[in-house]
Amino acid sequence: GGMKMYGAKELDIILSHLKKHEIICIADEVLTGFYRTGKMFAGDYLDEKADIICLSKALTGGTMALGVTGCTARIYNSFVSNNKNKTLFHGHSFTANPLACTAALASLELLNKKSCRNKIKVLVARQEKFLKRLRPFLQTVVITNLRCLGTIVAFEVKTTDGDGYLNSIAEIFTPFCMAQGVYLRSLGNTIYVMPPYCTRKKELKKIHNVVIKFLQKHQA
Repeated sequence: GGMKMYGAKELDIILSHLKKHEIICIADEVLTGFYRTGKMFAGDYLDEKADIICLSKALTGGTMALGVTGCTARIYNSFVSNNKNKTLFHGHSFTANPLACTAALASLELLNKKSCRNKIKVLVARQEKFLKRLRPFLQTVVITNLRCLGTIVAFEVKTTDGDGYLNSIAEIFTPFCMAQGVYLRSLGNTIYVMPPYCTRKKELKKIHNVVIKFLQKHQA
């Protein structure tokens, strides 16, 4: 929802309160999992842990569609019964697809290699440098809410339309980037850069430069 980011300390307080009331907490790590935020899961920044975790996307390295839902023993055991009324009557057409599962295992093997982890660290460092290039646009009120976590950089472009998915900036941002040879899309007036881990230095530099050019044009 607009690449919104929340502090770990605040989320811990919320989760702790919910757990006291035995409210089940779900961590949607489809986008944030597998080092996207700098750690294996965004939940690794927290002391409190969710009861259920949803995974996908990077699970297969983006090669095939595969989703995984994991849960605590307490949740799992709630459905282990001879009483058919407790059955979890839910499944997917592609459940445990052998080819997708094989792709996931191969992807995880690559992800856990030191060389891959080092590439992610380098990517994080380059995104942090990009953050510094964007800071001057905060001072001229071209952008707001500049933020960075792991490999993700995001901000809102200041317009008269207000924030949200229906903001008209989306209609000009992607065509501008495409004309420069880069495919980026915004979420309304929220622009984000979340490059694949295989992105080369030259490629990432081009992406950064195109975003800067767009902001310079918007500023003018």
